[in-house]
Amino acid sequence: MARAISVILVLLIGLADYASGIRVSLSVFYFVPVALAVAWLGWRNGVGIAILSVLVRVLGDYLAIGEHLLPLWSWWNSLAALVTYLVMVWILAAFVGLHRELEQRVRERTMALQEAAQARRKLESELLQVGSRERNSIGHELHDDICQHLVGTALAAKVLAQRLTEQDKASARDAQSIVTWIEEGATKTRQLAQGLLLAAIEPGKLAEKLAELAAEGTASSCIPCRFRHEGEILVSDAGTAAQLFRIAQEATRNALRHGQARHVDLSLVGDAHAICLMVEDDGRGLPLAEERGSGMGLRIMSHRAAYIGGTLSIVPTSGQGTRVICHLPRLPSNP
Repeated sequence: MARAISVILVLLIGLADYASGIRVSLSVFYFVPVALAVAWLGWRNGVGIAILSVLVRVLGDYLAIGEHLLPLWSWWNSLAALVTYLVMVWILAAFVGLHRELEQRVRERTMALQEAAQARRKLESELLQVGSRERNSIGHELHDDICQHLVGTALAAKVLAQRLTEQDKASARDAQSIVTWIEEGATKTRQLAQGLLLAAIEPGKLAEKLAELAAEGTASSCIPCRFRHEGEILVSDAGTAAQLFRIAQEATRNALRHGQARHVDLSLVGDAHAICLMVEDDGRGLPLAEERGSGMGLRIMSHRAAYIGGTLSIVPTSGQGTRVICHLPRLPSNP
């Protein structure tokens, strides 16, 4: 088809060349089919179209004068046109080859980048799975071993306190205090174990788990932690919900432990386009870069957000606090 188009263009230009007479040359217009032949079919076909163009031009001149011999200058012009076409074929073939080589390199580079990105996503997924397994292992050990040990110790201390009540009331009160401390330690260990064992959350229960996180933060630190949610809060799967919860958990922990916050507000807002998770505090704000050290918390939150297709931003509030925002676009639903 491309060869036929080039030949038809040559014939049409040759017809116009014949109609214009021998004194008017349309040699420049033959560049179009020659260039198209090189671009579509390669330099060999370009050479063939160039030779055909010269032959059609000579034939048109011969028919135009109606004589047996063409003037010498007409032959000279045809030869010059052929050389010009061939030079153009060589230049265009070099440019086309360079362009195709560049396109091939771009395709190879694009494939390499895609493979690298896929390998990175796979590695991130494996790292998150390994981290989840390690948390589960630690959580089970805390829940099944240390918690049971603390509970047993608390029971023994209670028995000791009851026995001391009959002998020394002051010692009994001290023993009861020890019981209280052990029970508090068991409660905190159990809460820690539950947080570590939380590997997946049902999408419909994300708001409920975040409300529990705020309540636990208030109970453990005596710092008011509030939670609110608005709109339709639906995430795609349990893994995504768990990653959002982990981001909120890490941001809340940072605010309570390092941010010197007096209040912490958690919010989850959803609409038809995106889900936005925000943790805001009124503490001392983000530390300077040289003060942050090699902490992994912020980087882990960023990786979690990127893993589920979201973005994480950490900005100062209007006061001295910090606002952590995770923005997760909704994927379009299949019709």
